[in-house]
Amino acid sequence: MEGLKKGEIARIQRQLLKQQDGKMKLMENLQSTYCCFGRSELDGIGVIAIRDIPKGINPFPCPKETSVSITDEDLAQLPKAVVSKIKDTFVSVGGVYQVYELGLNSMGLKFHINHSNKPNVAVNGKDFDIEVSPYNPFITLRKIKKGEELCWNYEVSNGDSIPSQFDFIKKLKR
Repeated sequence: MEGLKKGEIARIQRQLLKQQDGKMKLMENLQSTYCCFGRSELDGIGVIAIRDIPKGINPFPCPKETSVSITDEDLAQLPKAVVSKIKDTFVSVGGVYQVYELGLNSMGLKFHINHSNKPNVAVNGKDFDIEVSPYNPFITLRKIKKGEELCWNYEVSNGDSIPSQFDFIKKLKR
């Protein structure tokens, strides 16, 4: 490190520590990865178990997710296509939507769970902590085998009336 100034050395050391911290977080996240996108037998794309998932766990553990509360008044300022997608995706609770700070660009696996009247995951309202995530975590209802699709009964949620918010639910008979 000959020729580098003291400040440059400190900056490089900070960068290396940040990379190591990021790698540790990534490795921890990958250790608790159970699912990925895949071909659904129910409807196009779905969430498929890439390994066995034990009963009684959140199959989507992830670090703190930052969200922002937005109302219909806020949505009126956005392009219609974006408003439509937000209303089609996020559950309204008391007329307020909790949307990821990065918006629609940061939606992950849990937003792609297909509906079933015989679900193997459910919303876990008892472990909900707004400080950790703006969304209720899911919990597996039974052991889910590798290759099996994860499904949730859309009519069961801690939000406002889900069937009245999402018209497509009325048509579901799975």
